[in-house]
Amino acid sequence: MNEVLDNTYLPFTEGQLLNHFIKVKSRGVCIKNEKPLSYYKKSIRMYRRYLADKPDRKGTPLSKTKKPCQIEKDERFWVASCMMTMFYDEERRMQMLQQLFTKAFGEDPPVAGLDSWSECLDGKLELFFECTLPSPPSYKTWLSQNLHERQIIPSVLHSAHEKLRLEGPTHLDALLMNPSNGFAVIVEAKVLSDISYDVTYDATRNQIARIIDVMLEDNKDRCEPFCRRNPERTLFLLLTPEMFKIDPVRRLYGYKFNDYKKNPKSLEVELPHRKNLNWRKISHRLGWLTWEDFHRTNKDCCPWLSKQGI
Repeated sequence: MNEVLDNTYLPFTEGQLLNHFIKVKSRGVCIKNEKPLSYYKKSIRMYRRYLADKPDRKGTPLSKTKKPCQIEKDERFWVASCMMTMFYDEERRMQMLQQLFTKAFGEDPPVAGLDSWSECLDGKLELFFECTLPSPPSYKTWLSQNLHERQIIPSVLHSAHEKLRLEGPTHLDALLMNPSNGFAVIVEAKVLSDISYDVTYDATRNQIARIIDVMLEDNKDRCEPFCRRNPERTLFLLLTPEMFKIDPVRRLYGYKFNDYKKNPKSLEVELPHRKNLNWRKISHRLGWLTWEDFHRTNKDCCPWLSKQGI
């Protein structure tokens, strides 16, 4: 429990990582969630076994390295290592987060009732990974009534007949929150992958729109302190390699993010079940940072990037 999981890609202990998995309800009681830990431990074991043989990696076919070296491009490891490094640097954390959020969202936080980043972040911050948020009831009702607008495949339409759960929970890579005032930042992290562009019953629902949708819903039925997140004080942060922010058309998320920022009404098209919202204000709550931004702010964040001379 006290051994560092991986010196480069997750320089924290198992016990530290466990503290960042949100509690889940079991028979109405909130308990610690240890389930996500097995993924990290398995990946680390494979990587260690591979490196233990001191392989000459030059020219090695990717078919032989893809699985054991998954950690090198795994968003779960990158975001956990990056965010925890920032989180545990208590002396500089406030300054670094303010600097990063100013770059992503502007000088003033685009949330209700909080006038400065220091006000947003003043309190006992919490950091969570591997969170899930339920699909909004209003969306599931809307989809059940408008399924033929979002799906054209007969077998899928037949499968949806009388089905109450047409969308499962939405996965969040990370969530930073301040339970004292409900401020939160949802992080969607990408290394090389793109966003998903559909779900089973809705062929038009992309991953960013889905996250924004759950961002706008409260979660008062969740365990402490997650239930204190204020939907009106929650921001969405896209975290990607810099090369895809410089040239955003190389990924679908580049098209969608920029569309939502430049044409906020496009969010209304994506989320037709949400009425009478100020989409311009919501679009201000979307920000984009890069791994390189974090690394320049704190060299211990994403140390593997140092090999690229950043």
